[in-house]
Amino acid sequence: MYRLTFLCLFMLAFVPTSVRAQQVPTDPTSTHIFPAGGRRGTSVPVRVGGECLPPRTHWQLFGEGVTAPPILGERAVSRDEPSPRRKPQEIQVTYPKEWQSTIEIADDAPLGSKYWRLSCARGGTGARPFVVGDMPEFIETEPNSQPATAESLTLPVTLNGQISGERDMDYFRFTAQAGEIISADVMAARLGSPLEALVEIHDASGERLPVQEARAGCDPVLAFRVPTTGEYRLIVTNLTYRGGPDHVYRITLSAAPHVMAAFPSGWQAGQSRELELFTLTGASTPEVFRHTLAFPMDKHGEFNFHRAGNANPLSLDAGDVPEVVEQEPNDATTVAQEVSWPTTINGRFATAADEDWFAFTARQGVLFAIDCKPFPRDTAALPVLTVTDEAGKTLAQSSAVTDTERIARLEWRAPADGRFRLRIRDLQQHARGGWDFIYRLSLREAVPDFTLSLPVDAFNCLQGAKADLDLQVRRHGGFSDPIDLTVEGLPAGVTVEPKQVPAGAATVKLAFTVEPDVRSAASTLRINGRAMIAGKPVDRVTQTRHLGRDADGVTIGSPMLDHVQLTVQHKPTFKLHCNEAYQYAYRGTLYPYLMEVERLDGFDGPITLQMADRQNKDLDSIEIRELTIPPGQSQVMLPIYLPETMHINVQAHSNVYAQGFVTFKDRWGDEQSQLVVSTMRCMIRTLPPVAKLKSVEREVVWQSDGSVECRLVLDRTANFSGSMRVELTNPPLSSQFTAEPVTIREGQSTATLTVRHHSGGSPSVAVLRFRGVGDLSDGAQVVSEATVIVK
Repeated sequence: MYRLTFLCLFMLAFVPTSVRAQQVPTDPTSTHIFPAGGRRGTSVPVRVGGECLPPRTHWQLFGEGVTAPPILGERAVSRDEPSPRRKPQEIQVTYPKEWQSTIEIADDAPLGSKYWRLSCARGGTGARPFVVGDMPEFIETEPNSQPATAESLTLPVTLNGQISGERDMDYFRFTAQAGEIISADVMAARLGSPLEALVEIHDASGERLPVQEARAGCDPVLAFRVPTTGEYRLIVTNLTYRGGPDHVYRITLSAAPHVMAAFPSGWQAGQSRELELFTLTGASTPEVFRHTLAFPMDKHGEFNFHRAGNANPLSLDAGDVPEVVEQEPNDATTVAQEVSWPTTINGRFATAADEDWFAFTARQGVLFAIDCKPFPRDTAALPVLTVTDEAGKTLAQSSAVTDTERIARLEWRAPADGRFRLRIRDLQQHARGGWDFIYRLSLREAVPDFTLSLPVDAFNCLQGAKADLDLQVRRHGGFSDPIDLTVEGLPAGVTVEPKQVPAGAATVKLAFTVEPDVRSAASTLRINGRAMIAGKPVDRVTQTRHLGRDADGVTIGSPMLDHVQLTVQHKPTFKLHCNEAYQYAYRGTLYPYLMEVERLDGFDGPITLQMADRQNKDLDSIEIRELTIPPGQSQVMLPIYLPETMHINVQAHSNVYAQGFVTFKDRWGDEQSQLVVSTMRCMIRTLPPVAKLKSVEREVVWQSDGSVECRLVLDRTANFSGSMRVELTNPPLSSQFTAEPVTIREGQSTATLTVRHHSGGSPSVAVLRFRGVGDLSDGAQVVSEATVIVK
């Protein structure tokens, strides 16, 4: 038997770590900012959220009219609504932390999205939005999860909230006048939030009211007509049971008309056009306003138009060629609408069965660029584009769902002189359609050109190492020549190859090389491409996608940025190890687990250990008590708290990752902060508790002098016979209630604590929590809690 045990241990020692432990991701990430926006002309205290971020992380806010300190402040105190205890699941879980800072918004700051990123010696994060608005702002404060604690709002207002726990529901109340149409424009998924917002309107009696619901990407936009003057409630929660500090939202509440779309949604730059503006009514159909707009002469592409008196801006598109509007009936090849090119056609799928046909004449050999895009970006339309000949034969086809920008794109060469047809339908044909299924169809001769893009907007590279990025090249109009590349903003000691995209290539791998002595810092890079087209140089800047978008790529503003962030990672200053072999510990104890620090390159500073932000399974409320390893020390007993309330026979064992962080000055005197996740897991099999502290009476009554006696009893097993110190542990109540600690000595089993009320007035109903702590012979501590309700 001993030989078999030794053989198993010997073989285990040679199993690769990747087999023995499922490592969690260790690079830092941002998760959210709260509030996710602010009013211009104000100073906004914010909490910046992320994972695997050490204290004193750098943060960069970019965009006109906003400023912030370059270093994040202190750790923010958790304001979460506690989630209910559930059976632990074998899924990865994360615990984002929040850090304090302040954003200053100038009086004249342009409205819309600004962006921010984080970086530290371990790496950098992708960009997320912070939205600048012009309405009064309100920031929710917990507790507000019941009708009785609903927070009061004055309209118009932009409301900022978090669904911070699984059972968190945010209640708000406001007054409205009979006949008003109140809209609630929800921004959550479009900010990159995981929240699937579920929003309801109730009257003062709690009755749910019918609302008109539209969608802006994955986010709901509600409207209801106020039946009678009075108070109403807004309730926000998550469609799924999940919640957390990263589940942020912004909701603009207003009685002004909310415009969901315009038709046509664009026109030729420099021309005037009467638009139909579709506003929410609280009923099943929108109200249509007509407004004549002069499209800007000097601006091509998407721009925001905010009509005076409306609740929200509207995205419109200024084109560079003549435009037409589709004319019904044109839903069959026999009634195809005649168009001439170049042109942009404004159309919509007015019903679920609708499709649109257009006819045009082409010469043999002409290469056409045909694009059909849903517009505005948050419309539900998914165009499918088909080119046919006069006999109905399909010559080419494209669908919006195959394109990252949801555009049906074709480059098609006419096979002969003649007439051809364009068929435009929605992918959801016969299932969905309506006034908001709007598209813009461009038909023009293809012009040689190119665009460049990257799949990420931030990447990391270690000092003395290399990192690769896949540069995507989209070629147009038969362009196939090489493209010369230059990179602006490269720090000294960083090089990139190749300097050219080969002829005809649709992708090229950019290899960044960082010399060992390059400073650890974040740099903003712009990757430029230049090619000779028709004898003239054509320049294009590489586009990247930020993280503030929903599952369909819909954002607040543009989904693209014109730069990418490179963070040069500092070489690790230490590694964190533990013995990944099962250890046994009692539930209801603070168990010491041996951790070992491997110090690197002469680093000898203090290291603070804590629970890792990422775990490969649910921890069932296990905690790591934070501690600091002094300089020069390489081993420490990490205190892991195993609650007595852990579920029994649900998980065979507990796997816990720890993380450690340090701050130091590098060789250039720059202050750095670095966080490292343990290479292995603390693996514990739990045993039944050895002692349980209980209340003799579940409920007691305040005495006339503002005191109450709480009797407790300690149920022991043979494994714990020592003394236990018992004290009152309610942190929120510490200024109101006090009690002298008592000790249940060895061989005893009862204790009485006298609790006194000090806040003045009649004592209120309170739940008092008592905690007992005792020592075991193996160095672990017994921890047990009991509660008493006082009335």
